[in-house]
Amino acid sequence: MRPLTVCNFVTVDGRYEDDDHDILSFFEHQHPDYHEADSYDFYTTELMRASDTLLLSGRTSALNNLRYWQGARTDPDATAIRREFAELIATIETVIVSDTITDADIEPFPNARIVRIADSRDEVTRLKQAPGRGILVLLGRVLWNGLMHAGLVDELHLVTFPLIAGSGVPLFDERPPVALKLLGTRAWEESGNVLMRWRVDRVSQGDPAGEVA
Repeated sequence: MRPLTVCNFVTVDGRYEDDDHDILSFFEHQHPDYHEADSYDFYTTELMRASDTLLLSGRTSALNNLRYWQGARTDPDATAIRREFAELIATIETVIVSDTITDADIEPFPNARIVRIADSRDEVTRLKQAPGRGILVLLGRVLWNGLMHAGLVDELHLVTFPLIAGSGVPLFDERPPVALKLLGTRAWEESGNVLMRWRVDRVSQGDPAGEVA
């Protein structure tokens, strides 16, 4: 069965976005030693190389990301690793979970297709059972929180950035029925980023001992 990996960056105080659903404000107090560090670009590109399917969600988030990376392919100021990521996202099977995106919206992205929210868990189950390499979720907090509740997430990769948000959108709204087992850690001195890789095991519902299913 194909593994489904979630990768997300998070602030030290556990925030996903600021109150305006953006992340730019997080970097207002970034340490000057970490400006222009691109270790996260290298890590997400590493994950993309090992995947055959990318899951995105939300009209604004998905379309803005696809448009941004489409432009990065020909941006002379883009770094080599960002151009590689842009080429990968232009060719990998991209499944967008949304009820508002239309076929016209994704016409510039021939590798993308739409799945409606009500069908998303069945579609992810089908994808996991199909042959191929990994399935990767980048961003899409609401999507992957739901997939975790459904027992469809195999690994959670959280990259903590050396940033304090103070307020904003938390990574989790509620506790999913899962237990996490540490698979490994990694730190990048040039950026201050710290990765924690967790295996996600389903916990039996209603079991007071909390046994892993």
